[in-house]
Amino acid sequence: MRQLPKESIDLIYIDPPFFSGRNYNVIFGDQNELRSFSDIWEGGMPGYLIWLNARLLEMKGLLKKTGSIYVHLDWHASHYIKVEMDKIFGHSCFQNELVWHYETGGASKQRYSRKHDVILWYTKSTNDWIFNGDEIRVPRTEKSLERAQNAAGARIAADDTHKNPNDVLLIQQMNPMAKERIGYPTQKPEALLEVIVRGGSEIGQTIADFFCGGGTTPAVAQRLGRNWIACDQSRVAVALTA
Repeated sequence: MRQLPKESIDLIYIDPPFFSGRNYNVIFGDQNELRSFSDIWEGGMPGYLIWLNARLLEMKGLLKKTGSIYVHLDWHASHYIKVEMDKIFGHSCFQNELVWHYETGGASKQRYSRKHDVILWYTKSTNDWIFNGDEIRVPRTEKSLERAQNAAGARIAADDTHKNPNDVLLIQQMNPMAKERIGYPTQKPEALLEVIVRGGSEIGQTIADFFCGGGTTPAVAQRLGRNWIACDQSRVAVALTA
């Protein structure tokens, strides 16, 4: 990041370690070679925050004045990171806490089943950023159409079958047999990245992912006509991305 020009990137999406306390295994290569990476932090939460903050500060410097950053987290540390991002980017530059809700995954008998991740959206500016709501409109349900066209309530045109997205994204995790699945344990679905890339950037702009993992962000960015920069400290991740 320190080698890149300042204010040169339009949108940053990162899916950093979640402070999950887990080791992850990666099956890679024709010989089913097993590699692993760790999300266990010496020094606990303070050490994790120091590590991530140093990188978030670099990312802020790379964003254009109209740029945005989306940071993908889960219940382990999202509340801590939001406080840190308020300090780094300014609480007035916080735009949304997106909830990615899915129904797949394990059920719990000890607590409410955890079925969502959190994506924090901050902008570089307090008054000038890109949001293409029309690009990511979602279908209305029959009930919402009936309610909207009810004479006693709000009305919409009969042919307006879509609505602007809200901050809960109903996108399922990938099926284990999905064509896009490449075996990377923290891989996110392309449908999720498509919402962020379409909604937060224009064709020809530059997207960056500094924790690219299996390469979903650059794959989606390229398909949607954006330029991209991607990196990862793992050579396995870089090879998978390539």
